[in-house]
Amino acid sequence: MQQMRICARARALVVSEGEPHYLRFALVFNTMLIVGGYMDVARRSFFKKAGGATLATSLLTQVSACGGGGVMSSAEASTILPAKAMFPGVAGKVFLNSAADHPWNQAATDALKKYGEAKLSLASGSVSATARFAQLINADADEVTYVPSTSMGEYLVTKAMGLPESGGRVVTDALHFVGSFYMYEQYKKQGLDVVTVKMDGEYRISMSDMATVITPGTKLVAVSHVSLYNGFTHDLKALCDLAHSRGALVYVDLIQSAGVVPIDVKAMGVDFAACGTYKWLMGDFGFAFLYVRKSLLPQLKRPWYGYRQTRNFAAPILHVYPLDPPGVVPYESEQINSVAGYFMGSFPASAVETACAASLDWIQSVGVNAIQSYRQPMLQALQSGLRSKGFQVVTPPDSTSPIVTFAYQDAARLSPRLAAANVVITLRANHARISPSVFNDMSDIQTFLNAVGTP
Repeated sequence: MQQMRICARARALVVSEGEPHYLRFALVFNTMLIVGGYMDVARRSFFKKAGGATLATSLLTQVSACGGGGVMSSAEASTILPAKAMFPGVAGKVFLNSAADHPWNQAATDALKKYGEAKLSLASGSVSATARFAQLINADADEVTYVPSTSMGEYLVTKAMGLPESGGRVVTDALHFVGSFYMYEQYKKQGLDVVTVKMDGEYRISMSDMATVITPGTKLVAVSHVSLYNGFTHDLKALCDLAHSRGALVYVDLIQSAGVVPIDVKAMGVDFAACGTYKWLMGDFGFAFLYVRKSLLPQLKRPWYGYRQTRNFAAPILHVYPLDPPGVVPYESEQINSVAGYFMGSFPASAVETACAASLDWIQSVGVNAIQSYRQPMLQALQSGLRSKGFQVVTPPDSTSPIVTFAYQDAARLSPRLAAANVVITLRANHARISPSVFNDMSDIQTFLNAVGTP
């Protein structure tokens, strides 16, 4: 009878709508353990069955054993955090390096396998991901297209604006993607006025410093939403309002925020954005998204020419082959006046897009807000733990991005300490970066803190 009462309460908690899935399952487990007559049995059974499985899966098994309805399906259970079973590649290690190259999830792997099987049978099998990404950032579906990389997206935006030939000013900052510095360095050599705003004493980009340099005549403000260096997050609404008031447009690199930080490009006022998929979108290299506010198209030019910019690429109007109708030109095109018509030009990497589409579906099923809320205690533990040990943390204390960084000269010296505990983070010349994801938990954070020691 006592066990029946426990099971009844557990089922009620599982199907309750008031808490995120991972909190509901934690409540289920606590319910099982706090009742004396069932506690020892539940604990032994839980840890015996858990093994390498997720907490969510184990709890689902326990609740299912109670019998009755109200239990989540395995698909629903896969969205409960930490989603360790969805990422079998990280088993046996403490992987805190998702800001560098996020592990694939099982959904992406399954989708790619199905795509391969379809190709073997001469079927198509490809799935579009652009509309899914548009939904993720609250853009219209026809405002997103494919580009090969984030950097290429930013480059195409500058060329569409006529930079550097048209002159004017570009404002960027020290926390933008380091790869973009090269492009603006070259533009500056060609006569473009490029200003790079430095970090302030709190390792942030000050809005007042941005206001000082975004002067009338500034054409573009180019920033990263979340800095790859230290996780600093721009207030994009305030920045876009400032830039627009001075006549400038805003480009945003979303690669360290899309999928893990809530984004609404319409509410924020973003003009352009690009995002590779191999980080938090759990895709791969060679496939990225470009967002362009479509109302800007009349003032832009096509930055390059490719056959997918035409309506008739599959059935071109030709005057060069036998039986072609006569004509004064060899080829006649019909351009598409859309974001894709301006920027796409060629087919995307279909296999990677198919896998990325599955990942986007999974991210949406979990919810970006839930992902952000889940990791926040881990970030706070990292911040407080590193600071208490005496490390120079350069991530703002109130940061909610998925990155915590500390300055450390010749950070590679930390590698032996971390390797001994199977901990993987980013180690650069003079800083170390930790980036927990949906498969990490507080035990991973503690393992890292124990392994890293003191400065």
